[in-house]
Amino acid sequence: MPEKKQNLSRYEIIGYILIAAGAIVLIWGTIKFNLVHELYTETGEREGGTFGEYGEFIGGIVGSLWALAGVFLFFATLTYQKREFELQRFELHKTQKIFQQQNFSTLYISFINKHNDIIDSLTAYDINQSERKGTNFFVFFQEKVQSSFIQKVRDLQPQDRTEEALFSIFRDYFTYHFSFYQNSLDPYLKNLSVLFKLIQRYRSETHDKGEYYSFITKASFTQSELFLIYHVAQFNLLKEFNAFDDAFDVFEDLVEEYKVEAIIQQELHTA
Repeated sequence: MPEKKQNLSRYEIIGYILIAAGAIVLIWGTIKFNLVHELYTETGEREGGTFGEYGEFIGGIVGSLWALAGVFLFFATLTYQKREFELQRFELHKTQKIFQQQNFSTLYISFINKHNDIIDSLTAYDINQSERKGTNFFVFFQEKVQSSFIQKVRDLQPQDRTEEALFSIFRDYFTYHFSFYQNSLDPYLKNLSVLFKLIQRYRSETHDKGEYYSFITKASFTQSELFLIYHVAQFNLLKEFNAFDDAFDVFEDLVEEYKVEAIIQQELHTA
């Protein structure tokens, strides 16, 4: 499609009007002073001072009109230059943003790859010495916490099954199993923390609230993985995850039944 022509500025319009007015006055003056007749008249027969009066007329009126037109066209030029500078600045900002996004994308991919490598390296063994590796590690961790909690709770007397007591038991078992696997989980949590900090920094620098990096990161979490991260934040084992939840709503996809509050209510209901 052809590009849309740019509208004339008011300075240009006034300038062109003044030029046209000067041209009209010039033509009118030529007729008024009968200049064409004077040019073809013998020198001796010419009226004295006609050309002088004509020159003063041109300089006084037409010259003034065209000088004023020049001023307006000069302002029009400045306006166009200002607009061009703004467009150049906008294009530069857009280029910088694209360059910044490309750099961050490269960095983000490297951290995601490292994140996946750390998950693949996570290993635990069940009671039958079967290997639970990768994402199955999180499933195994969740099963151990919940089974330990349920076994302990169901051994309690009915009068001891209070919400506060069950919360304390769940927190203790979660903390115990987390401490047991902490050497394996620390690299995972720290890398995840750095990843969210990078996204947070990118968001603040680019003012891009609709960035998709956080959505990609959250989409990769399994429910068992969210179970771990949620309770790490809940029991203040890594405080910054509370801030990440506020900024990115990390736990929006975690089903309610996997949260400590729902697990406790389920046991109270069962009792």
